[in-house]
Amino acid sequence: MAKTYLDFFREIAAIPHGSGNTKAISDYCVRFAKARGLRCLQDDAGNVIIFKNATNGSAETVILQGHLDMVCAKREGLAFDFTRDALRLKTDGDFLFAEGTTLGGDDGIAVAYALAILDSDVILHPNLEVVFTVDEEIGMLGAAALDLSPLKGKMLINVDSEEEGTLLTSCAGGVRADLTWRAADEKTAAASCLRVTLDGLPGGHSGTEIDKGHENAILVLAKLLQAAGVSRLCAIDGGNADNAIPTSCTAIVEDAPDLALRLQAAFDNAKAAFAPSEQTAALTVEPSPALDAYSKADTTRLLSLLCGMPNCVKAMSAHVPGLVQTSLNLGTVTTMGARVALRHALRSSVGAEKEALLAALTAHAKAYGAAVSTFGDYPAWEFRPESRLRETILRCYERQYGRPMAITAIHAGLECGVFCGKKPDIDCVSMGPDIFDIHTCDERLSLPSAERTYRLLCSVLEAL
Repeated sequence: MAKTYLDFFREIAAIPHGSGNTKAISDYCVRFAKARGLRCLQDDAGNVIIFKNATNGSAETVILQGHLDMVCAKREGLAFDFTRDALRLKTDGDFLFAEGTTLGGDDGIAVAYALAILDSDVILHPNLEVVFTVDEEIGMLGAAALDLSPLKGKMLINVDSEEEGTLLTSCAGGVRADLTWRAADEKTAAASCLRVTLDGLPGGHSGTEIDKGHENAILVLAKLLQAAGVSRLCAIDGGNADNAIPTSCTAIVEDAPDLALRLQAAFDNAKAAFAPSEQTAALTVEPSPALDAYSKADTTRLLSLLCGMPNCVKAMSAHVPGLVQTSLNLGTVTTMGARVALRHALRSSVGAEKEALLAALTAHAKAYGAAVSTFGDYPAWEFRPESRLRETILRCYERQYGRPMAITAIHAGLECGVFCGKKPDIDCVSMGPDIFDIHTCDERLSLPSAERTYRLLCSVLEAL
């Protein structure tokens, strides 16, 4: 008896598959294919392509595509190791989620759908080329490395969107930017220290939710430290991924008279101006073991770098109402001795604006003695005026739901842009079920939506 997509999702959830740690899940997909006698390719990066012949001898070929990696985020203090622990799946009947961590619905649901379709002997479909890429969440590295020459399909269904009833037909391009700041003076011992933690912010995806006004925990904490007059900083660490809006950040600072009170006062003032959605934020100030601290001059320079960082929405589309055109997200900060590393995700549907924003970030970094390196540059995915695939999905959707499907663009990056950049004649769309609060510990998959979307996907394959 064939397994369901939820059976496969549970198997996937038991395999650690954070970005940069995808060999085990890649090998799992290869074993799946071999056990069913399906032709399979696995490249050096870990990308996997599985081939299955059409059920009725059709000459048509369709590519199903999703990514194997997930963003790894967990609640503060949770004993959980993403490199070896299985996700602790829970359900309340309507939603599937993971206890204390991200769920990996982005993009485990695509993998689960595809495996279930490949496993079935009753679902009607054309020739299938199922493409599973790695490290999408850290710059679409797998898609960038993938050789598309084995693929014959001219239509690609990417199952990596999170809103049922919406068909994505274009997306922004982007690039990752790593900023490295280095202290000019040697660190020296601090007499006593405080641990300052800001957490409880909602965060979210830096593409789809960058326009929601969510506060960035790293930047908020830096401004609190500056406003409270912190003179020497030992370390600052926060965020989980460059494409996730940080929900928490922690700094170790040298203590001073009334510093804890000044920090609390600065936080109270800042929180009063937060939107209602950000009122869950909390500040904790507690004693910490003494550490080596940066000099006063270096601390001033580092906090000025952080507090003046360009961030969030920079331009809105003049053509699509409500669509972000250009944005920047500071996703992580990590202290490594004399160095502090900052990771950013830049996005824009206008190439010149992306380059201008990167230039502004680089100029700001240089002013405070930091350097910027880039990787994972990917192109925008442009709208295709004529699309048989799009029209087929719209027709199947209206037949199943009794209403039209929405067509839209997205500010978040999708691998469709990489595929179209390598194979310009490919006809791409992106779809998926409702998944809420992705890239956060509140991530949850709507089970009714997942079932409806799976039925839609199967009906589209049958129609093609």
